[in-house]
Amino acid sequence: MSQEFRRATDEESRNCIIAYRDVPAAELAPGAMSHILAGKNMTLSFASLKAGSYFPVHTHPCEQMMLILKGELDAILEGVLYRMRPGDVILFPAGLEHGARMREQDCEILDIFSPARPNYEEKLKQAVAANAQG
Repeated sequence: MSQEFRRATDEESRNCIIAYRDVPAAELAPGAMSHILAGKNMTLSFASLKAGSYFPVHTHPCEQMMLILKGELDAILEGVLYRMRPGDVILFPAGLEHGARMREQDCEILDIFSPARPNYEEKLKQAVAANAQG
């Protein structure tokens, strides 16, 4: 079962591929900066979290999965701490209280939200506008 595919042109690649680190970072909470990518039905958040910082407990109407890329943190779900290391994933169901407490080292995480988070899209717009001004 072999199929032939043509290689995308440079222009096609520029229109389809995003280097997330090229997206201006938005502040999510003190010590939490994120490169946010918004799709129609989902939002991705590539966040850098400072050692010792705290992402306040909150709820939202969308489902969230968090993947630890670098470092360790304690995820908080419904008042329980869960130690997470690189490669670990946790599901935060819609409407349940959750947050995170960073440990002794900086962390990098990927959060995936479905459906999309309009408030993150607004943070992205603000970061892009601030980046354009200076």
